[in-house]
Amino acid sequence: QAPSFLHLVARLIARRRARPRLVAPLSPMPPYKEESYSEVLRWLEETEIEYVSHGKKAGTKSYDRYEKYAKARTVAEALELGSKPLDLVHDFEKKLLKRIGGPVRDQPLDLTALEDTTKLTKTDLILAKWGYNISKKEQPAETQEAAAGDGDDFEKRKREAAQAWRKARLSARYGVKVEDMATRVSWAETPSMAASRSRANVEATRILDENRKIVDDDVLRVLRLWAIKKNFDRKNVMPEGATWVHSETVGLLHCSGARLIATLHTRSYPKVVELLVRWMKDNRPEGHSQDFPFTSIIINSGYCARKHRDSVNAGPSVVKAFGNFEGGALRYWANDDKSTPVDALTDEDSTVLDVRRTAAVIDGNRAHAVEPYTGEERFSLVFFCSHGFARAAPEVQESLEQLGFPFPKEEDEAYLRGLVPAPRRQPAAKGPRAARRGSMGLLRQLRASNKHGRKAGGLLATMLAVASRRAAGAADAGGAVASASIATGVADVAVGATVATDAAGATGTAGVAEAAGVADAAAPQGATPSRKRPRPYEND
Repeated sequence: QAPSFLHLVARLIARRRARPRLVAPLSPMPPYKEESYSEVLRWLEETEIEYVSHGKKAGTKSYDRYEKYAKARTVAEALELGSKPLDLVHDFEKKLLKRIGGPVRDQPLDLTALEDTTKLTKTDLILAKWGYNISKKEQPAETQEAAAGDGDDFEKRKREAAQAWRKARLSARYGVKVEDMATRVSWAETPSMAASRSRANVEATRILDENRKIVDDDVLRVLRLWAIKKNFDRKNVMPEGATWVHSETVGLLHCSGARLIATLHTRSYPKVVELLVRWMKDNRPEGHSQDFPFTSIIINSGYCARKHRDSVNAGPSVVKAFGNFEGGALRYWANDDKSTPVDALTDEDSTVLDVRRTAAVIDGNRAHAVEPYTGEERFSLVFFCSHGFARAAPEVQESLEQLGFPFPKEEDEAYLRGLVPAPRRQPAAKGPRAARRGSMGLLRQLRASNKHGRKAGGLLATMLAVASRRAAGAADAGGAVASASIATGVADVAVGATVATDAAGATGTAGVAEAAGVADAAAPQGATPSRKRPRPYEND
């Protein structure tokens, strides 16, 4: 079979890619002597230099630039006045510039061989950015293949030097040594975030090495260095108009496919995680006689969480705020039983907790919010058990326990249950919306009862009993409208359920037969009774 056109094109491309390079690459060395590069790369920002007066041809752009930076007396001043690093090399080699004093390095600046890059100056970084140009010595290439290989080796070292420069820049900016800098996870953090977090990890290591109790100031020092990511997913806590907040989870985390993993922080910045865990153990909430069990920590910064309920918390949570601010208390609805929409909850039913002064134990699944605050900063930590933590793989749990996470045990169940009492039932709301909520809650009960296969007579009796209880409760609360709506809804559901069971041939009570007769009388002549349950609340 003859090959297709696309097959021929693919073969042609593959052949061309495999063809050896016939032209040697251009020499990577600019047209200056290696001695000139070596001299300039030994200079520091305070190295004293002197330029020749009017060293360039008048009337040219070079002359105009030269006249500006020729006034400099140090290397730092020359770069500040417009000189480029290559101008220093050019002017030195052309005898337009000379070094007249000041400090210099013993060896040319080479970032790949420099041990401590935290004290590099702006001048050092500018000179180092192109310093790799002297790392390759010109070697005669006897063949084109040798020249090509030599060029490839230079490109590799060029990339390594460029990477070393990027790390050195971050090292000098954040004051962290290159060897202490964590390997960046490109999809999760920027280079600046990785450098800042590495600095926080170094600080946490220093604090932990002191072998003492971890206090609030220790946590605050580390959090000030830590770079908290922008979270675009926590829409339920975002203030009005915000599209993201500084918030992230450390420790056990839910991810796609219902998997539970240990976050990257536990591997890249273990000392920061260990310090936060130690703080929780060293600062138990008041009156607690044992360590509070938790699997995850949420770090928040710089926003007031609006009223919300958490969804992945299992059991109680501990909340503590840190920083230089006023206000920012935690408003908590301790009796929130979730029967009322979160936006309908009133401040009168809430409690204000000063979480800056002392840690608070709450049920994160009940409504809570952060009050407005003023000040430069506000950090908060939330310690909690992630829902489904028992499904975590053994290696995940082991890695977290090595950092000190106190995973819940069976014996902790009674302790956790006693931390947050069950909410007291909220007073019944009044008005049409309350009637609809009561009806829909009742409908869910009826569907649950029907799901378990109760007989028609028993179902009707259950509905009437529930209706009478609901009506009595609503009347006691002053909700006459709610009582009428619930009773009407129950009657409608009772009729629909009875018709469905009679159509299937079930024998019910006298009340069931009467309800079926009402349904048949209401139906058109010749029509077959429907088995579909009516929707009595569609027009509420």
